[in-house]
Amino acid sequence: MRSQWSVVLFVVAATLTISEAHNLPGVPESFTSDNRLTAAISASIAEEISQEFVKYMATGIESERLRQLGNELRHSHSKKDIFTESLFEVSAADQYFACTLCRATVKVLADSFTGPDGELTGPNRDENAKKTMLTICDYFDIQTQEVCSGLFDINWPILDYILNETIAEASSICGMLPISICQLSQEEYSLNVTIVGDTSLESNSELPERSDNDLLVLHLTDIHYDPEYAVGSLAECDEPMCCRGEVVTTSVGAGYWSDYRNCDTPKHLILNAFQHMSQHKIDWIYHTGDVPPHNVWSTTKQGNKDMLTEIDELFEQYFPNIPVYPCLGNHEPHPTNVFNSDSALPAELRIDWLYEHVWSLWKKWLPAEAEVTVRRGGYYTHSPSAGHRIVALNSMDCYLYNWWLYYNGSLVLDQLQWFHDTLLAAELAGERVHVLTHIPSGDGDCWSDWAREYNRLLARFSKTITGIFSGHTHKDEMNLHYADNGAAVAVAWNGGSLTSYSYKNPNYRLYELHPESWQVLEHQTWTFNLTEANLKPDESPNWYKEYEFTADFTSDTSPAGIDKLLVEMAEQPNLLRKFWRYKMTQSDARTSGGCDNDCLASTLCRIATSNYKNRTRCRELEAILQQSLDNEPENEPENEPEGDGAGTLIAIGLPSLLIGIVGLLLLL
Repeated sequence: MRSQWSVVLFVVAATLTISEAHNLPGVPESFTSDNRLTAAISASIAEEISQEFVKYMATGIESERLRQLGNELRHSHSKKDIFTESLFEVSAADQYFACTLCRATVKVLADSFTGPDGELTGPNRDENAKKTMLTICDYFDIQTQEVCSGLFDINWPILDYILNETIAEASSICGMLPISICQLSQEEYSLNVTIVGDTSLESNSELPERSDNDLLVLHLTDIHYDPEYAVGSLAECDEPMCCRGEVVTTSVGAGYWSDYRNCDTPKHLILNAFQHMSQHKIDWIYHTGDVPPHNVWSTTKQGNKDMLTEIDELFEQYFPNIPVYPCLGNHEPHPTNVFNSDSALPAELRIDWLYEHVWSLWKKWLPAEAEVTVRRGGYYTHSPSAGHRIVALNSMDCYLYNWWLYYNGSLVLDQLQWFHDTLLAAELAGERVHVLTHIPSGDGDCWSDWAREYNRLLARFSKTITGIFSGHTHKDEMNLHYADNGAAVAVAWNGGSLTSYSYKNPNYRLYELHPESWQVLEHQTWTFNLTEANLKPDESPNWYKEYEFTADFTSDTSPAGIDKLLVEMAEQPNLLRKFWRYKMTQSDARTSGGCDNDCLASTLCRIATSNYKNRTRCRELEAILQQSLDNEPENEPENEPEGDGAGTLIAIGLPSLLIGIVGLLLLL
């Protein structure tokens, strides 16, 4: 580390000692001393970068200090992970890079473009904004110019509107990141759902018996269909998604049945998977979003609509007369992640086109009255049989990469209150409810204030909700929801993903449901080994049943039963290791390195977290796990793991985050 960093460390450390780490600006009181120190260093370095970069943009002369800081930052981060994994789950170095550069960019743009004579107020507003963002992208080696330029062009019209209208402070962009050293107290929005009735203080332990009349439901998620997938094309590239373009003759060519290396799903794999899934006697299908691929810098409205239509036609072809109940993922809109439901916005900025299109596809499975909410916000409810109800949510209301949250986050209360009212009516009618939602609420990229209110609703209606089904993470996993008093109230089952993006084997889930309560009694995962399949491109992949949940883990699938299982995993690390292997779909690329103690703790914590800022149960389980690991016989040390893979695949990451900052700065 350079001598300048040592000076900063000394000064900050001295400041912390004198002030007993109190009242650092922008640092929550709950921070540890280490976090406070890192946050202060990040703020200090960001300030220095911004001052030097403003001079550089004005004069074209790079100072020696800027050169030093640039070299340190551009070589300090893993260029790929920031795009393909959640900022909540990447390394500490990547988090530091993201936070520091976010803060620096805010200051650069504030100093350069705000005020009556600022460059963003003149006729060259768009040109200057793009020039600044592309310079930052290139100088700090964030991504390729093609990716940064595409993201700017796609997102700027929306951000240009938000900058004049948002009620938030510009610093909220960095403060809402799922990075502890960046977080600020958010005073702009007040989320508080009005809840009728009392919340049970006991864990939900209801578990009906299995029978011959149990229902079979297919859960398919994150197809990520790539129409431009090219067998033999470059599978190792700088962009967030590869396996497109010209065929190469080296070993880095894309495999026939897809590829582990940040590539999405070719059409022939989707056809093969649908053929295999259609062999099961399925009662209905849950499809929890994300049809388009991860080319977030080059999407189009028409392209996304065409892919949605094409997959819809495949459902009709392979599953005739079988109902499909879908929900939206973050990749359905254009730009990616950007949803809104405010009718007061200019027509050209709304995504009515998407809501209208999915209604044209979904209406064959839904009642006519669902049209109102689908067209309003992409969510709906449906009672397919007496005593049963499905609620499909648009979870983009919690997604931190949905720019409209920074416009007016309190607008998300509309859907949350509707969710409450729907559940209340279902309770009064004696119905049992399944909830479909793309993003798990415990995900680091889900807005914690939204997650808090969502969890309050799940706790209140824990006797009514008998199943939650999600996707987004590309992991075969689950999340347990807790009430404020620690009672286990609901289980969210995550169906893995069909795409191999981020080093996974393609997979899908089947659930066995009790015919009356609709409670999940069993689930099984089907997959194939991608390495093996690509060695035989002329043969169909060897799909096999990877495991059954009750046989490998527990027959008690109630929330209370899953909480008990988590204690068993903490007490028996080998059981947790088995869960991790299945979570990684036993992918050769993921499991070869094993899962060390930190990985095990993260895996366990992930299951027990339904709001990433509330990790009470996580810490309790980690303490049990640590004691168990300390008492384990010494074994040969495992190789360095690939990580527990708990991060979500945002694939829009830092460049568009920085681009978003441009739009919010005029409010400073």
